[in-house]
Amino acid sequence: MEKETSVSKKTLKVAVVGAGAMGSLYGGGIAKTGAPVILYTVNSVHVEKINKKGLIIEESSSGREEVIRIPATTNPAKIQGSDIFLFFVKSASTETAARQVKSFAGENTLAVTLQNGLGNEAILKKHFGFHKTAVGVTSHGATFLSPGKIRHAGYGPTHICMSDGNNEKLKAFVSLLNQAGFETILEDNIESLIWGKLIINVAINALTALTGLPNGRLLDFEETRELMRELVREAVTVAKAKGIELPFGNPTEKVFEVARKTALNRSSMLQDFQMGKVSEIDFINNAIVREAKELKIDVPVNRTITRLIQTFDRLR
Repeated sequence: MEKETSVSKKTLKVAVVGAGAMGSLYGGGIAKTGAPVILYTVNSVHVEKINKKGLIIEESSSGREEVIRIPATTNPAKIQGSDIFLFFVKSASTETAARQVKSFAGENTLAVTLQNGLGNEAILKKHFGFHKTAVGVTSHGATFLSPGKIRHAGYGPTHICMSDGNNEKLKAFVSLLNQAGFETILEDNIESLIWGKLIINVAINALTALTGLPNGRLLDFEETRELMRELVREAVTVAKAKGIELPFGNPTEKVFEVARKTALNRSSMLQDFQMGKVSEIDFINNAIVREAKELKIDVPVNRTITRLIQTFDRLR
């Protein structure tokens, strides 16, 4: 097998749009390869800490901490000329972030989303175009500990696909991600995987936010287990009505398995609640509600959970 050269990683410039837990994780990994990468975020305290002392990534599997030198900025003009805009902002901020950075995209810049939920790809296509947008899902997880410090809390593959199906445009970026330690696979059709992750998020994220429980403790109570079952059942009904084949055979068991494997993790929505941020509910449970409405399917549990989270969001 021919040895992979480092030419592509040195010429491919990446801007991470949204440097929370996940954006910092991916940005830090890319920085370790020596590739040019910059973090863009509106969190000025996070930026100041990273620029002064470096980004600290704690590995949950070993407890080991690593300090990574990576530039960070609150100025979107600093990301001009990047080949990749990798979006990791919270889904509620995707529209705003896309508007802020699109004028700094080059002729061949690709906008890539690895965000949670359903709807981010459509926003990026609107701003960057169908032929310059890519969508993916990742099994990695991260927790924001404090400005300048995150925890790598979950591990697994990343799958990615160009919206127009021309994955040749992504090969250099996929190679870079693999070199950065993120096992990344090019997919011809990623809809099944997106819906698979959506259903897991539908069952876990909002319930952890409402209860304050880490993922695994949702399984300790029959009441929360039953809510998870109902949330999954409704989401699967919608997926089947849309003709989507899920990537796993027993969705409820898959959700319970993920909750067990990530037992100590705080979901992204619980982290949002604890930091006083608006949630991504409109891109998760409310995405199921919207899709169900178009199909004339009743999803009362997802609708109720959505309304509860939206009420908390309006109180922030």
